[in-house]
Amino acid sequence: MAVESPDLPADGRTTALIVAPTKCYQPEMMRAGGKPWGYPLQLYALRSAENWGIGDFTDLGKMAGVARRFGADILGINPINVAFMANVETASPYYSSSRMFLNPLYIDVAAVDGARESAKLQALLADADFQAKLAKARASRLVDYALVGELKSKAFEALYSEFAGSTAFDAFCEKGGAELENAALYQVLAEYFARKKKGVGFKSWGAGYASPDTAQVKKFAKANADRIRYFKYLFWLADAQFEAASEACGRVGLGVGLYQDLAVGVAAESAETWGAQDLFAVDLSIGSPPDMFNADGQRWGVAPMRPEAMKREAFATYRRILSANMKRAGAVRIDHVMGLARLFCIPDGVAGAYVLYPFADMVGIVALESHRNKCLVVGEDLGVVPEFFREALAEAGILSFRVCRYERAPDGRYIPPADYPRSALVAAGTHDMPTLTGWWTGDDIDVARKIGLMDERKERFVRDERRNDRFALVEALSRTGLWFVESENFESQINGALPPKMVEKVYTYLAQAPCQVFLVQLEDVLRQIEQMNMPGTTDEYPNWRVKLPKTIEELDSDADMEKIAGVLKSARS
Repeated sequence: MAVESPDLPADGRTTALIVAPTKCYQPEMMRAGGKPWGYPLQLYALRSAENWGIGDFTDLGKMAGVARRFGADILGINPINVAFMANVETASPYYSSSRMFLNPLYIDVAAVDGARESAKLQALLADADFQAKLAKARASRLVDYALVGELKSKAFEALYSEFAGSTAFDAFCEKGGAELENAALYQVLAEYFARKKKGVGFKSWGAGYASPDTAQVKKFAKANADRIRYFKYLFWLADAQFEAASEACGRVGLGVGLYQDLAVGVAAESAETWGAQDLFAVDLSIGSPPDMFNADGQRWGVAPMRPEAMKREAFATYRRILSANMKRAGAVRIDHVMGLARLFCIPDGVAGAYVLYPFADMVGIVALESHRNKCLVVGEDLGVVPEFFREALAEAGILSFRVCRYERAPDGRYIPPADYPRSALVAAGTHDMPTLTGWWTGDDIDVARKIGLMDERKERFVRDERRNDRFALVEALSRTGLWFVESENFESQINGALPPKMVEKVYTYLAQAPCQVFLVQLEDVLRQIEQMNMPGTTDEYPNWRVKLPKTIEELDSDADMEKIAGVLKSARS
């Protein structure tokens, strides 16, 4: 474990000394040689008989039981941090207002203490119009964030109106301190300015509201103290229910538990940046430079931290963010892990450049919080990543993130799974990629052409490339004896619908990898066509809205789930 002294004297001044472990924590089952596998979930996508049209924390607890019944030890989730309740349609889980607190939309209203006894809530639930809207939200193929937000907000306000307070709530507020105060205050300000059509970003609010310290903001906070308390109440409910879901993972016997996802940044105009503008470069956006796939590069709209400011405060805020996202988890995925060393940052209207971060210090901080929270660390290192960087991650005990479709040799052939690194997590795909069925059929190409992401010439090129990709996959399977290529029917084999046994064969193939952790995409198992997120789009595609085709109750008895689980249990026991 680490030792730290925040006030070590140096030449008449004080400095911070943090002694960190050289490697990140690994769960006991992995130290004993176990190779856990599990399911990465998009929590919003879960369907159940009781939820309100969006997956919730109770659903997450139920999925822990389903996962364990199939033999899994890890259950992944998308980032679940609080977004903007005044603009719930901004659905991206990677664009939050604060990474310290959780999204109230994931609260299960029925599971709130006192819900059954609440006269106001029960009256609301008895209303025919409310029930009709609730039925619509549940039946929708996509998450209707506006409708879900409307329904849950009414329920929350009914519950809060009868909430007398509690010692647990008081303790949560005290522990949350200024960051909780700012997060709740920001939600109230965002509501206020949204009504005035000024949006939820603080730059449009005027100088009087430019930071939490202005006289105008203090006056506003005093006048709206109860509404601020309301949002603290929601954050408290979310935290308590997420804790219960985490405890459910331990209770059913998941060897690792929840696998959380920590976004690389936070919305440039958000509670997190508003309260720490000396720490965040709010006029910059993290993104990626131009490349062969995107001539203009990408702007992600999330603000980077200033490396020198991070060092001045001994990484205190970064440590709190890490801890907040590790404390209920058995594992955490650090989005865009290259950010520990460098981030491509883009000013408005100007070409971007790389900003360097103190890599050794950052890795040490990650290792420190990993041990303090007993949390495995995975680094999302997809794309062009220098090999020496991956070696440094492995040395620090941070698992690499390997995706089958990216693991190709220079000649285009798939790298044999046996050649994958041990210090890694392996998966067939991610939420940003087509599902296995959608990839095989080219549904993502159809969508991209339809919404104007590619012209006819590029479409032809991509379709030819995809045919070669399918051929490469079949060739890889045949090399390992998992697929028999019929020469006379070869074209129909690789150009038709996804063959019935293809999902099972791909997962059998990939299960041969020595990687320490394995993830099974539910969307693949269920042969879902639509992908969860299509990078490069905003409103053109229903990003972060697609629900799973089956309910949790149906998943629990699904034959394909059982079949793929059998493959994993056999290969990784």
